[in-house]
Amino acid sequence: MTQKTLILIDGHALAFRSYYALERTGMKTTYNQPTFAVFGFFKAIFDLLKNPQIKPDCIAVTFDVGRETFRLQEYAEYKANRESMPDALRSQIQLIIEGLQAFSIPIYTKAGYEADDVIGTIAKEAKELGHKTLILTGDQDSFQLIDRAGYIKVLIPSKGELKEYDWNAVYEKLQVYPFQIVDYKALRGDTSDNIPGIRGIGEKTAVKLLDRFENLEQIFAHSEEIKENALRKKIQEGEEIARLSQFLARIKTDVEIGFDFEKTKLEMPDIEQVGAFFQKVQFFNFLRNIKEIF
Repeated sequence: MTQKTLILIDGHALAFRSYYALERTGMKTTYNQPTFAVFGFFKAIFDLLKNPQIKPDCIAVTFDVGRETFRLQEYAEYKANRESMPDALRSQIQLIIEGLQAFSIPIYTKAGYEADDVIGTIAKEAKELGHKTLILTGDQDSFQLIDRAGYIKVLIPSKGELKEYDWNAVYEKLQVYPFQIVDYKALRGDTSDNIPGIRGIGEKTAVKLLDRFENLEQIFAHSEEIKENALRKKIQEGEEIARLSQFLARIKTDVEIGFDFEKTKLEMPDIEQVGAFFQKVQFFNFLRNIKEIF
């Protein structure tokens, strides 16, 4: 089988990023429906499809389904610091879903799980089939899915461009490798997801510990070797919270979602359906360039 490249999009993450990046434009239709996040979302997709260095063959999008997940059942404070979704974004997400349906781009979700878990599962399945996956997202959670062989990479929009992260790029950014990301978060926590970590351990200390001991198991197994009394005490007293944080940070890769690789193949969409959607949101420039995009 010929190796394919799958673009896997974290729908909520891309929508949020598009919303805040373009909010200042105030773009809306003549009937006052905000569309700036919709515009940013589809522009990011079209830029990917036209990128000659990527040449994607397949595409799929994932979304979160509510806040109730297995992580929340384990830790009630998980993501408790997140602001509720702005109303102007909520209505635009509905339009984004309409647009994806018009393009016949498959959407995968699973109640009780986050989009990251669906992404992790699909990326793993694609790799097992011998295909490459590029995960387009807005945050670094997916760094843990990146593999050394280069089957799975992450794309994050930054300053109008897409920054690609592979095994070594993650290390350059964080000084830990993808396989250490979960333990890195278990040690230092993650304020964006309200993952606690061990109190008093920050980025630099987490990096030093993982550089010396490689993973959380080895840190706890050899904690007596840590000479600094205060740090040794934090590690030994923080094992329970670190293991909870590790559980919260780890993306699942075995969610039952009925993924069908064949349905993700990029094909020319129904021009009438796409045209009707672009007319609705009044994206006339996209409408003119639809054949070039695909």
